[in-house]
Amino acid sequence: MMKRFIQGGKAMAGASCAAAALLLLFPATGAAEEPRVAFVPQIQGIPYYVAMEQGGERAAERFGVEYVQQGPTSTNASDQLRVFDGFVNRGFDVVAISPVDVASLRPAIRRAVQRGTEVITSDADAPDTERSFFVAQALDADLGATVMDQLAERMGGSGKVAIVSDAPTIQSLNNWIAAIEARAAEAYPEVEITSVQNTNGTTEQAYRYAMDAMTRHPDLKAIVGIASTTCPGVAQAVTEADKIGEVITTGYCSPNTVREYIKSGAMPFSVLWNPADLGYLTVWAARESAAGKSFAPGSVEVPGLDSDVQWMPDAQILLLGDPMIFTADNVDEFDF
Repeated sequence: MMKRFIQGGKAMAGASCAAAALLLLFPATGAAEEPRVAFVPQIQGIPYYVAMEQGGERAAERFGVEYVQQGPTSTNASDQLRVFDGFVNRGFDVVAISPVDVASLRPAIRRAVQRGTEVITSDADAPDTERSFFVAQALDADLGATVMDQLAERMGGSGKVAIVSDAPTIQSLNNWIAAIEARAAEAYPEVEITSVQNTNGTTEQAYRYAMDAMTRHPDLKAIVGIASTTCPGVAQAVTEADKIGEVITTGYCSPNTVREYIKSGAMPFSVLWNPADLGYLTVWAARESAAGKSFAPGSVEVPGLDSDVQWMPDAQILLLGDPMIFTADNVDEFDF
């Protein structure tokens, strides 16, 4: 498929001699400077968001962007809001965010836009806010179907499944859970989702919930971790319960957080995408938007990114691509 990208924006008028003279006295502003882009993840420092930061830095260097990434130390909505407001108050041109709690961010996004800061979402969306667009890693329905299909194949199409997620306010995680449940209801009527529990973003709490699920349901066949923060906990629980091969674990897990469990068989597969590519796409898209450029519907060419990026104008979504499946056969090919 031929890739298309349309460039828009305003033509620059020629500078007068007087204006040129003024530029000798005062620093250049606006388009003459590198655009300032910030990204606020849901939590700082985990391998997933470290990889996003590395990808964002690579794009920033290539395209001439001043880029900063900073998030809260836990998936705490109030702490994330303070970080977001800080970037807005410092005058960043574009602030991207992966919302922990859309409701608490909605007025803050409105204030930011009113001040002239463009807000986009990445990794998780806030569609009912004044954000410009969403840089999506994959479609929710595809993510849910991929996990459920792969899991059902290994479960023989039937059995009990427990789900352990992160904070209940993170809409993207709730969407993935709903997509898993919808796929199970549609295609696997003998699969039963026994419980959905939410942690505070810690591996330790995910471990406890997984242990509880196996105690309450001795015939449990699988546990799904709906975040990289929960994945190691559920896999560790199955390992310590000596139920490898009896209880399958899986989820949306970065390879570096679950590599040992994929190799041991505690987690036969995980589903995700390349977060470094997502970070790269986020910074590139922010830079294009700050320059007044727009995307053409369909495939979009992103220099330096080997992915079939799609612009979906109706939903205002810039889509990275399809989900990736990690197994013992390929997990060592990835470092994030």
